[in-house]
Amino acid sequence: MQSDWKFGHVCLVVRDMEKAIKHYESLGVGPFPPFIGGPEGTPLTERTVHGEPSDYDIDLRVCRDGMGGLSIELIQPLKGRTIYDEFLEEKGEGVHHVMYNVEDIDKEIAEMEKAGFNVIQTGGIEGVKWAYFDTDKVGGMITELGGRIK
Repeated sequence: MQSDWKFGHVCLVVRDMEKAIKHYESLGVGPFPPFIGGPEGTPLTERTVHGEPSDYDIDLRVCRDGMGGLSIELIQPLKGRTIYDEFLEEKGEGVHHVMYNVEDIDKEIAEMEKAGFNVIQTGGIEGVKWAYFDTDKVGGMITELGGRIK
């Protein structure tokens, strides 16, 4: 666990994607092309929230290497109850999670669960899946792991 994790991105959850994009682009961060979910992005698969199947949808945009090499992800929840909605209700807009790419996603999920961190949401696209873990009490934010399905 963690020895082969590679930093992926920092994610901010927003209520209004277009407003957020305008704000970050005014700071010189962008562009944020459609990526996953919503009307223009790749459809989501394998979705669960707190262990239950879900049909949630999101608008997810990524600015690759937008801030000195740091990738920034913006997520706006669109449909269905998600951990993003919970975050917006409890904390408002802001930094939601840090994501790491892993070689063996299923192995890492099992190791995180063995270490006592519950999976709180999952999703996937085209041969890739990701899982969010309840690490908020330890590090002040959620941890996401993502990788290719083997």
